[in-house]
Formats: sequence, C-alpha cells, structure tokens
Amino acid sequence: MKRFLPLLSFISCITLAAHSQSAAVSDEFEQPYVLSNQLVRTALAKKDYKEAEKQFISFLNQFKGMSADTQKKYAAVIPNQYYNLSCVNALEGQKNKAVLYLDSAFQNGYYDYSHTLADTDLDGLRNDEQFKIVLQKIREKGDYNYILQKAGSYHKNDQRKPLVFTYQNVNAPELVKFRKQYKLDSISGNGDEISKIKNLLFWVHNKVRHDGNSSNPDKKNAVDLIEICKKEDRGVNCRMMATILKDAYLAMGFKARTVTCMPKDTADFDCHVINVVWSETLHKWIWMDPTFNAFVSDDRGNLLSIEEVRAKLILNEPLLLNDDANWNNKEKQTKEHYLDYYMSKNLYWISCNAKNEWDIETLGAGKAPVESVSLYPDKFSTIKGDKVTGKTRVSYATNNAAYFWAKPAL
Repeated sequence: MKRFLPLLSFISCITLAAHSQSAAVSDEFEQPYVLSNQLVRTALAKKDYKEAEKQFISFLNQFKGMSADTQKKYAAVIPNQYYNLSCVNALEGQKNKAVLYLDSAFQNGYYDYSHTLADTDLDGLRNDEQFKIVLQKIREKGDYNYILQKAGSYHKNDQRKPLVFTYQNVNAPELVKFRKQYKLDSISGNGDEISKIKNLLFWVHNKVRHDGNSSNPDKKNAVDLIEICKKEDRGVNCRMMATILKDAYLAMGFKARTVTCMPKDTADFDCHVINVVWSETLHKWIWMDPTFNAFVSDDRGNLLSIEEVRAKLILNEPLLLNDDANWNNKEKQTKEHYLDYYMSKNLYWISCNAKNEWDIETLGAGKAPVESVSLYPDKFSTIKGDKVTGKTRVSYATNNAAYFWAKPAL
C-alpha cells in the first residue's frame, strides 16, 4: 500500500504553478480527500478490503467531478489511488482486478518500481504472468539503474569539429571583485586543493538556501544572486546555486562547469544541476552539488567524477555519499535516495555550457547565444540534427565522453 499523505504534506509537493491557484481549489479537494483517507484507514484496520475499495472508487468518482484546476493541481494523487486499489484487491484475492488496477496506476503515471517490488500487499500476484508484464512496464519507467544499464555506451568515433570548453581567467575584474568582496581566500582556507574545493561547496550551501520553485532573477552571477536572496529573504533553484559555486571556483582559479543532469523521459522536467571542478591532484573532474552539500566517493574514500558515479550505478558497485549531505540544513540525504533514485534518474544524459564565465546566462541586448554541449549515450538524443538554434542557446550533441570530460586546456 502507498502511504496516505496528510493534506499539508501533499500540498508541499505541488509545484509553484499549482500554488498559484485559488484557495477554492484546495477547499474543493480537501474535504473529500481527508474523509476518504479516514474511511479507508478504518476499513483497513478491520481488514475490510471491499469497503476500502468502495471508498477509493468513491473518491476517484468525486475527483472526476472536480474543476479542471483542481484536477490539474492534484493529478499526482490519482496514480496512488489506483495503486492502492490494486493492493486491496490483491489482499482480497481478486488477482485479475488487482492487475488491472496496477496497470491503471501505471497508465496514470505510477512508476515506483522499488516500492512495488517490496510491497507485501502484492505478494499474491508475484507468480501471475499478467502481473509480471505490468511490473516490467513499471520497471522500464521507474527503475533508474535498469534504465541506465539499457542506455548503451558512449562512442569515440564522433569526427565533427567539437565546441571548445573555455574557462574565465582568474584575473578577470568581476572575479577579482567577487573574491575580495566575499573573502573567498579565507573561506577556501590554507589546506590542500581538495579541502579548498570542499570548503567553497560548504560555503555556497550555507550562504544561500535552495528553493526549487523560485523564479530565476534577471542577473545570474554569484554577487547578484547572493544579494537578491539576502534582500528578499528568498532561495534560488539548483541551477542558480550551481552558478554561484561555479563563479566561486573560477574566482579561486579552479576550472569549473555547471552540469545539467537530465532523465531519459523528455516529459520529465525534474532535472538537477550540479558542478564539476577540475582537480589537478586527482587529474579529473569531481562531483560537487551545492543544493545537497554533496560529493560522492568509492568504498575506499576516493572522490568521484560524474562519469565514474554513473558507471558504478550501472554496475551496482559501491558508492558513498558524504555524511553531511543535506537539503537546506534540514533534511539529511541518503545514498539510497540521492544516488540510487534521484541522481540515477537524472544521469541519463548531461549538458554543460561551452563557455564557463561570469554572467554567462544573463540575457542582454546584443549578447551572443549561450552555447551548450550535450553528452548522450549511444544513439539517444533530444536534438534533431547537429544544431538547434534558438533565441538564447545553440546546442551541440556528442556521444564522445572522452572529448566531453577531457582535461581543460590551459
């Protein structure tokens, strides 16, 4: 069974666009949702699965009669309703109905493969051939390690002239000003290269809070982002947090990029943006995530690159997340959620700006479009042809990982 979310917890998961709806939308949904949950819990406590099914169906019918705004805002509750209908029918011994409801859950966006695999409510269905077919469909959407394993390999036979990754000189006036204004020399400390890289990560994580629903400010550089967050007591999304950390690394003489990590599902807009920074000590790009104060190591404590993490996820090899990885110093991150679920989903393909410098994404009159380079596995691509030119971005696609992760030019 999928747990029943209290209304406030459920609402907290809704996007910013949904929050902008009127209060009447919530009121229309709230009473039947809360009442339904209460009646279902009572029925389940008595193991009255027919009554629980009745209440789930009653709520679904009520939901269909609600306004279009309400249905749009709370659409995420429907897959779980069908999933729970599958569970109560499985517990009742109604295998055919249970499988049909599970398929309805999938058709409405239920992809939680790991939960379905572990849920004892469905144990009576495990040997059913139709159940296995539906379970495989769920796996192909929601088992992100499995999806990575099926992604195919990278190739080195891309002979086109590639875009060149460039990194702003540490002596650029805006970087010098940023370094002095925020005393980055003191923040990075007097330790070795790795300790400096980590200290800058910790500073950004603690300096600005993450708010995934926030709109991007007009000016997208470290100083303006930090100042607007302080002035308006607001947070910024993961891309802006990664922009601040990228600017901090560049200001301290490190080569660094923001990296957009994307899922295979092009209808899934829940991507994540982190940083890579070049380590001369380790001779590779290492993973740094300011949103979650996170970096990743192997089982011997060696810091890893994005490509190393991705490869180990595919091979189910050990990975370690730093103990102090967290969200906004409120919620601790676990390896199981952050790596096995969230980042496994978002490492199918990745994209970086070709230029890595101050204010690169701030739009302005006469400013050249941002050029990006996307790394795709095998023949997968979201780009049709070699280039897509828009108002703000020119994209270049490659499946040559060696080029994408090459040592930065001096």
